[in-house]
Amino acid sequence: MAEINLDGVAPEQIAELLKGATDEQVLEGFRAVGVKDALDRTFQTMQEHFIPEKAQGVSADVQWNITDQGEEFPYNASIADGKCTITGGKGASPRVSLTADLVTFIRLIMGQAQGPQLFMAGKLKVAGDLMFAQRVSDFFAQA
Repeated sequence: MAEINLDGVAPEQIAELLKGATDEQVLEGFRAVGVKDALDRTFQTMQEHFIPEKAQGVSADVQWNITDQGEEFPYNASIADGKCTITGGKGASPRVSLTADLVTFIRLIMGQAQGPQLFMAGKLKVAGDLMFAQRVSDFFAQA
């Protein structure tokens, strides 16, 4: 199995590498760079791919909790006034919280897995506004 090295790779190229990667390669690639650093880059890219028109009238925080090897990596996406700002850490009162392991999260944001199916399979945990949770992925263009 070939290793995926994400260090110094442009976001557009990362998306292409990850689309064809096995789950093990995704884990190896993120862990080689450092999961937190790789997730920081991933969420920065998500922020850049925010589609204001899709979130028109939305004012809410979305809490993402990504887990890997027993460690949690929280990120808060604050959506308001046609803008999205994503920061590391937990939000004060998110409208919805989404929790997934690293591979599940990557497959979800890459469009390789659908939220409702992941939720039903127990791979995506949702707390808060379930109806709103179904809209969240529409707010971001997929890589």
